[in-house]
Amino acid sequence: MRKTFIVVFCLLLIGLFPILSSAASSVPYKTETLSADGNVIETQTAYVPIGIFENDAEIVSPEHVFIDDHDYIYIADSGTQLVTKFDEQGNELLKFGEGLLEQPQGVFVSHENHVYVADYAAEKVFRFSEDGELLKEYARPDSPLFGKRTTFKPQKISVDLRGNLYIISEGSTNGIIQMNQDGSFLGFYGVNNSRPSILTFLQDLITTESQKASLFMKVPPAPTNIAIDEKGLIYTITSGTDWEVIRKLNIAGANMLPSDLTDVTNLRDISIGHIGNIYTIGNDGKIYEYDRFGNLLFIFGGKEDESNRNGLFMQPSSIEVDNLGRLYIADKEKGTIQVFEPTDFTAKLHEGLALYAEGFYVESQDNWTEILNLNSSFGLAHTAMGQAFYKQQLYDEALAEFILAENKAGYSDAYWEIRQRWMQENLSKVFVILVGFFILWSAVKFADKKKGVLQPARDAWTKVKSKKLVSELLFILKFIKHPIDSFYYVKRTNTVSVLSATILYFVLFIEYLLTIYWTGFLFSDRNLNDINLFMEMATLFVPIFLFIVANYLVSTITDGEGRFRDIYIGTIYSLVPVILYLVPITIVSNALTINESFVYTFSMQIIIVWSAVILFIMIQEIHNFTFFETVRNILVTIFAMLIIILVFFVIYVLLDQVIEFVLSIIQEVILRV
Repeated sequence: MRKTFIVVFCLLLIGLFPILSSAASSVPYKTETLSADGNVIETQTAYVPIGIFENDAEIVSPEHVFIDDHDYIYIADSGTQLVTKFDEQGNELLKFGEGLLEQPQGVFVSHENHVYVADYAAEKVFRFSEDGELLKEYARPDSPLFGKRTTFKPQKISVDLRGNLYIISEGSTNGIIQMNQDGSFLGFYGVNNSRPSILTFLQDLITTESQKASLFMKVPPAPTNIAIDEKGLIYTITSGTDWEVIRKLNIAGANMLPSDLTDVTNLRDISIGHIGNIYTIGNDGKIYEYDRFGNLLFIFGGKEDESNRNGLFMQPSSIEVDNLGRLYIADKEKGTIQVFEPTDFTAKLHEGLALYAEGFYVESQDNWTEILNLNSSFGLAHTAMGQAFYKQQLYDEALAEFILAENKAGYSDAYWEIRQRWMQENLSKVFVILVGFFILWSAVKFADKKKGVLQPARDAWTKVKSKKLVSELLFILKFIKHPIDSFYYVKRTNTVSVLSATILYFVLFIEYLLTIYWTGFLFSDRNLNDINLFMEMATLFVPIFLFIVANYLVSTITDGEGRFRDIYIGTIYSLVPVILYLVPITIVSNALTINESFVYTFSMQIIIVWSAVILFIMIQEIHNFTFFETVRNILVTIFAMLIIILVFFVIYVLLDQVIEFVLSIIQEVILRV
């Protein structure tokens, strides 16, 4: 009986194995998302390919797919030179442009059910009625504002609710071509911006608009595709650049998304979902989904690997989404339209996003809780949970979620509420304590004046200060008020020693570490899990010691009087503002919100500039230079530092090649033996 049971169990397992294997391998790609700290991580499958869009018409080279409000599917096919309309089941309903279209590359259906087709070869945009009747042709604008040399090669087309046309033309670096229903040229819209640089910053700073027009300016790249959402907002993508690749344009043509939203340079098409999500696809078959604010949700898909499996592409040309959230991806090389369906995980995410975008943070909380149960690293879910807690005035819980989401704006708002509540509850107590300390201090001072109760403490402190090392360390306080005189004593009277300077270098390193770990969340971009003690030590001390060595070498050949010992000691004593005030400022950063961030940033700038001034005085006094000699010395020191870095880099490369050469010889000898 027992043997029979084991045999049956094994047979069942063998029978189930192909099913399980098929399920595990049904998706030939992995799905990725962003964690809260900005790292790409693998997550649950977001979309599954459910097959090819079967239809009863011939599809040869699909260029563009468009789905209207009624879920009718329009396919612009440059192979058949037609635009074909299908229902959801793939039944052919109508053909547009028979004998008229030459190379249709874009199609759009307006709210009036007029069908617009961008024909690249014909250099026209055609407008058809919903019955297929040609209503109008839009040729190259004859307006002088369009430009005599500007080409008109329509590739993609979108139309707003007013009937204005937005045309993507090949190489149109002036932006999107905008025309009205009558074909009149309205102007260029949404011109791309070049990545800002130091040169462009200086040009903007010192030139007027008329002067800029006469300068040779870098030509921005031309947008390569376009989409429009239900509110009439225009979206574009631009391939071949990593700056403002995806743009969401307001009425003035300005981008409302982050300029560095993505660094993908090969995007092919863009589509907007019914909740405002942004879908793009690249030439490598990768599909990217963002929410309406530009937060990356998913990356999936890929290039065909000769396995002929659904979910991979040879030459993706278009992406579109229907009202149910299904994706339709055109593959120009294979002549197919693949359909993807969102998983339950994605459906739950979209439901939460829809509520979140409309401001229903509390109502969306159940969705985000379920998403975090499935993937605790989903950063956007932590932000949404933080907003939900914030709306319920659960500020401590909101603060914890915003920390997990790395959301500094949300953290600042929640912390302000917590701080405000604490001040309301404890401000009177703090005031009483301060008054008590003041009264106590006044009483001690009165008693000391009458009976000298603090004299033993003063004597003990005087005895401690009389010790040489303590005196040398406390000498740092004199640099605050009298830096010039202090450096004179450092150089002439040996008031301080190498030992005290070394101790201060150690103190500086401890403070540097405390700054890393104690800086407030709003002002820290460091991941504490990635801290390496030796790397941090090198980050702090390599530039300092490189400066000391370079300055000594430069000063030696420029008649500087300072010894290496003097520069070593003077450099650390020049950093007295940093040593004295870095930790207090770091502690204060934990009590500030974004609105008070200027307190932290301005304080840090003050101690850095203050230290730089003292360092300048140190070089001048130690080497007995004039003002201009000191400036020259500093510039040459910086140049010498760069030369030293270059020399060490060359030595490192040469040693690496020598070691590699020796190892290859050893391996060859071993193989021959």
